Amino acid sequence: MTNTYTNIYYFYAINSIGGIETFFYQLAKKYKDRDLTIVYRVADPVQLARLQQYVRCIKYNGQHIKCKKAFFNFNTDIIDNVEAEEYILVVHGDYEDMIKRGQLSEPPNNPKINKYIACSARAAKGFTAVTGKKCDVCYNPYEPDPKCKVLNLISATRLTREKGKNRMIQLAEMLDKAGVKYIWTVFTNDTNAIDNPNIVYMKPRLDVTNFIANADYLVQLSDNEGYCYSVVEALSMGVPVIVTPCPVFNELGLKDGENCYQVPFDMKNIDINKIVNKPLKFEFKPPQDNWDKMLIDSKSTWQEERDTRYLVEALNTYQNLKIMDGELRKIPEKGFQWSVNTERMKILTGENERKIRFVKIIKKYNINDKDAPKL
Repeated sequence: MTNTYTNIYYFYAINSIGGIETFFYQLAKKYKDRDLTIVYRVADPVQLARLQQYVRCIKYNGQHIKCKKAFFNFNTDIIDNVEAEEYILVVHGDYEDMIKRGQLSEPPNNPKINKYIACSARAAKGFTAVTGKKCDVCYNPYEPDPKCKVLNLISATRLTREKGKNRMIQLAEMLDKAGVKYIWTVFTNDTNAIDNPNIVYMKPRLDVTNFIANADYLVQLSDNEGYCYSVVEALSMGVPVIVTPCPVFNELGLKDGENCYQVPFDMKNIDINKIVNKPLKFEFKPPQDNWDKMLIDSKSTWQEERDTRYLVEALNTYQNLKIMDGELRKIPEKGFQWSVNTERMKILTGENERKIRFVKIIKKYNINDKDAPKL
């Protein structure tokens, strides 16, 4: 049986991501009123469903195809089963540079191809350089989709039972059901990740407040809290929070509908529309601490101690006991000199489990001294 079409475009595999896949989408969306058929052997179901909103997509199973124009990308493996008035190769890469880098041995080609077009002047020039064939330029179509706000949520928390992991799963399901586009970044040491494509796990880091500052909401759905720094950090940067009704939050100055949205512990009757469409503007100041009255007022000696170093010299202890130094990662020979801080000096001079002396002190100095050893 022969299948007859006007324009066909063949690509072996339509993947879940990629520039060719975006090209197909943009082409189909812009020229959906034309008779265009995309032919494939394998396809990602999500990409395929998106294309089928606009154009015909058929799986190639060895059938004979008849058309007026046949467009091919890299793959021309079905060309002998395609009867066309014109066979066109679409160049989507800089083949000249790809060949120079060893990414490709030669550009795609087939004797039946009678026209070549490229997605850019650079791609056309590169193709002509390696094949000697004339190649026209036809830029990829692009029409931006309507903008849609993506809700940016963040959590920075341990995900032990009391920290509300199950509630997070429930809230994500509510957002999904409501069709909300969102990304939820979770900074945690939890290794059992929540199975949701909109939730992204990140390793804990000390500069997490920079990420909190760019969120629409910080989410903390705990059973209870004694203070909750992440909530205070978010509010102090003007970022509202989504929280459970832990008693301490009232104490800290959280007010539902003003600087936070409070959700019940049972996660029922939550107004997702309000969270998504009613952003909160507020000013927040955390409660004033009184640690100035708790701590004895005495001058710190830490800076001087922190900058103090000791030039030490290895005794024969390391070699006699065949012990590797934990910081040097080797067995230093007797007489070898290096610099250590105060804590390390104490360990190496006898304040260790074995009560053994490994070094002798050559010199004590400050790293800011002009005559500090250059090691």
